[in-house]
Amino acid sequence: MSFAEYSEKLKHCFTMKRTNGILEARLHTDGDSMQWGAQAHQGLHLFFDWAGRDPENEIIILGGTGKDFTKGIGRVDKEGVWHPATEFTSNPAESWKMYDFQYYDGTNDIEGQVFDVEVPTIGVWNGAAFHTDLVMFSDITLCTENAWTTEMHFRTNMVPGDGIQIAWRELMGRKRYAYAELTGEIITARKALQLGMVNEILPDTEAAYARAWEIAELIMHTGTRTTRRITTQVLRQKWKEDIARELRSAFATEMFVTATEHSPHDADYWLRAHEEAALVMAAEKKGKIVRPRLDGGQEEDEIK
Repeated sequence: MSFAEYSEKLKHCFTMKRTNGILEARLHTDGDSMQWGAQAHQGLHLFFDWAGRDPENEIIILGGTGKDFTKGIGRVDKEGVWHPATEFTSNPAESWKMYDFQYYDGTNDIEGQVFDVEVPTIGVWNGAAFHTDLVMFSDITLCTENAWTTEMHFRTNMVPGDGIQIAWRELMGRKRYAYAELTGEIITARKALQLGMVNEILPDTEAAYARAWEIAELIMHTGTRTTRRITTQVLRQKWKEDIARELRSAFATEMFVTATEHSPHDADYWLRAHEEAALVMAAEKKGKIVRPRLDGGQEEDEIK
């Protein structure tokens, strides 16, 4: 399928442009930050399939649109009214949705990004984000100064099995990941850089994309087409092993708990996390820390 064809088919969730073999794809919902739902979940693995098979793509830049990478879960209608993502149901009577809209799309998203795309990738993490595996599984990851995230699975009564656990655990280390998962720790841009989850911090979204293009041009002018593609396979070897060994069984476990326990994809935790993130980032600027607590925590001096 040609670039003109798949960029048109996926325009509802991606804004794409390509110059000299460098493809930039920005996830969006109605031209603004992405609302996570079935459209994006399905669109991602179609993108990785179609863009990965396109021999004209030499480097792929993938990121978000606007202030934040992720605005929320669900959809907003033409009147601006928010509706829950009913396709992400935990109702056993609609278990087919858990396979079609969660398990099938989710496993193919991760495998598509790491296995099917055989060219270097650069992730752009702008602002608030969940499902940061989408940028962390990229070969290089850039983020904006206001970037932050929290791992929501456990905090919303879900098992972390959809691939994000592989990305976070390998990048930040097992002990730090266990703490982040169980406490919902806010990970800021500076924290992510310190932990090795990102490579560079840029002032804002457009600066991050400009830097991504600069790095892409550097890569294009350094190695040949064949060397770029084979080097990429070497870089991703451990990702491939971990994903092949764990992803599908772990995702099935997540779906089992989603079917047998109430796991609300429309939980308001993401909205409440913004308040905690603001507190954490304000403390960070003063050289202080905020530890996760039931009451949201307070500024403290870090013991070094």
